[in-house]
Amino acid sequence: MKRLLCTIALLACLLTDLRAQRHYVFSKDTLGTEWQYVGERNANCYRIVDGKLRLYGDINELKDTSPTTFVGLPQDEGKFEVNTKLTLTDAENGDEAGVCVYRSKEGYVQCALNNYNGQRRLKLRVQLLSHRILLVDRPVGLMSEVLLRISFNGSKYSFSYSTDGKRYHWLEQVESGLLDKGLVGGEDRPLVGMFCYNANTKYYAGFTFGEFHFFNYDAKE
Repeated sequence: MKRLLCTIALLACLLTDLRAQRHYVFSKDTLGTEWQYVGERNANCYRIVDGKLRLYGDINELKDTSPTTFVGLPQDEGKFEVNTKLTLTDAENGDEAGVCVYRSKEGYVQCALNNYNGQRRLKLRVQLLSHRILLVDRPVGLMSEVLLRISFNGSKYSFSYSTDGKRYHWLEQVESGLLDKGLVGGEDRPLVGMFCYNANTKYYAGFTFGEFHFFNYDAKE
């Protein structure tokens, strides 16, 4: 009996650790069933190439009712930190890719690596009902590859980035109350994930793509 209880306790610890650390390196051909999409999924916009998740930008944004390019994991209760590495490729003016905390089309926060006149900019913005609020618009030169981080302390989402993987630069933080279900609707738990957007409607959806090298979701005490 004692051995059985020890085994059960060990399995419980292992399951807790698996929930606490969800690290994805995209080594398989397709994403697992734990990943969720916004709206109707366009399979052509989601590919795994050479161990990286490649998201091809659609011409619809997350605030639109049409299908968009976004995939994410349901947010767990409590504190967490998400890290990913992004490469933005073949971007025209206004195209972008990045990370997002998504509750509904009327409530989400995006941190995007955006192409603007040949330069790269990091843009942090909030979609709140019919209002789009730009919190940060920071030039990062010609950088096409950045590491992005979302940290949640139980009440606020903080966003930061790094260009070398060593030093992270703080962008801004957002109150989680802005994404409250009672205010903006949506599911019980927000999705934390990745997106890509093609701003140039003269091109077909999928002209621009963002490559995500990994996606690590770590629960914090």
